[in-house]
Amino acid sequence: MRRFCSILAFSMSLCWAQGPSIVGAGFSNPYPVAVAPGQLITLFVEPGPGYNASAPLPSIGAVFWNGSASEAMPIVEANQTNGGCNAPPSAGCTNLLAVTVQVPFDAPIAPSPVTDIAIPPSSVAVTMGGIQTSYFGVQVLQDHVHFVTLCDAIAPPLLPGSFGRSPCPPIVSHANGTSVSQTSPAVAGEELVAYVTGLGQTNPLLTTGQPAAQSSPTVATFHLDFSYRPNALATWPLSASAVALFSGATKGFIGLYQINFIVPPATQGLAACASAGVTPDVANEIFSNLTVSVGSIFSFDGAGICVAPSGG
Repeated sequence: MRRFCSILAFSMSLCWAQGPSIVGAGFSNPYPVAVAPGQLITLFVEPGPGYNASAPLPSIGAVFWNGSASEAMPIVEANQTNGGCNAPPSAGCTNLLAVTVQVPFDAPIAPSPVTDIAIPPSSVAVTMGGIQTSYFGVQVLQDHVHFVTLCDAIAPPLLPGSFGRSPCPPIVSHANGTSVSQTSPAVAGEELVAYVTGLGQTNPLLTTGQPAAQSSPTVATFHLDFSYRPNALATWPLSASAVALFSGATKGFIGLYQINFIVPPATQGLAACASAGVTPDVANEIFSNLTVSVGSIFSFDGAGICVAPSGG
């Protein structure tokens, strides 16, 4: 019997088969997982034999080990999922739990990548009904930037409006709180807000597991890079690049940050994003014509958005 399985966080095999089985793919070890103080991460947990997916969720907890002591991690959300397993109906799919937790703000941070200073390893574990999983290694960096998208388990219900047909569009808003999309593009000179996780510590320091009482700015400085090209990938901003207008915690949310920036002038001849249903050839559709990249010396990520061409 053969099963075709998805590989999710931590490169876990979600199905088992008799005979050879591919359990992961990539160009580096799947661990340790990079995180930042205060970051929201979703841990996908295989409950094990005897788990009843139709029954109420058991008591769930999470633990962070900093190399010398452990502390509880706040659980923001816990949901059942099957991991997107693609298997014959007779085979069924393995039930999983998606447990979103927050990394403690006081987690020991690894030094700059240009140093050779070592720190004790950190790790995380989940408990279900009082039974704890094995610890899984994490590396806590100063920051680990990630633009929140509609495909994320942690995506908050922030923005009204349509996002068109963009695959996993980033959550970026206009000043009035509506989403930037193919049908509602940004304009040059407009200030936008992008929602992210993993920007690390703030000043003043936030409390783990508590909504941000104010929009505290980040300790780290984040630079920006703008690329006016269709469906462009992210690029690592140079230290000489522009700096975000504001980078800090989003008031009223746990572990959510925001990056405020000004849309630069559009390049001459910029092609507009294709609205949903306009372009029949999805392979050649322009989902974004400006990629905004945000980063530091530790990490970077990019968000593809739509900007109206000059005079549009």
